[in-house]
Amino acid sequence: MELVSILVDQSCSTWKQMKRLYKRSFPQKERLPFRVLKRSICSPLVIWYAYYDRGCFVGFAYLVADSSLAYLFYLAVDETVRSKGYGSAILADIASKFSQPIVLDMEECDAHAKNFKQRLRRKTFYESNGFVSAGFKVAYNGVRYESWIRGTNFEKDKLLALFKRYRLEVLGKRK
Repeated sequence: MELVSILVDQSCSTWKQMKRLYKRSFPQKERLPFRVLKRSICSPLVIWYAYYDRGCFVGFAYLVADSSLAYLFYLAVDETVRSKGYGSAILADIASKFSQPIVLDMEECDAHAKNFKQRLRRKTFYESNGFVSAGFKVAYNGVRYESWIRGTNFEKDKLLALFKRYRLEVLGKRK
């Protein structure tokens, strides 16, 4: 594996591939409109990496970050190369780029959920890549998530402040 990350900008050559992967990887109620994500790269809060192996697109990571923390909003690996170490390699690359804590939300592991096995695999994956429970849960669009963190000195208030800035500066929403 020769993983290379490219900082996404408006001239990125893989927009169509990223959009296709985004729509296949995340349920509609968990997705922002792709046009909003694409437009958001002009914000200093947004960092979007496209990942390639030997010139072939393998995935992306979309983060919202400031000096206190980095929030991993979306991580997706192309389904044709999943379970080959790319997700772990992408997380390692992200960790090497950020000295501040990295936070993410994942669907809570509810044994009654239809996709419980998928949720459990996801939890195991993140645990094996150095993430631990941040000790709190949130709900968006009727979906309950558990927050996870990699790093130290995490403060929930800083995460909420970052979300507030993102909503205002990127989404143009006050609440």
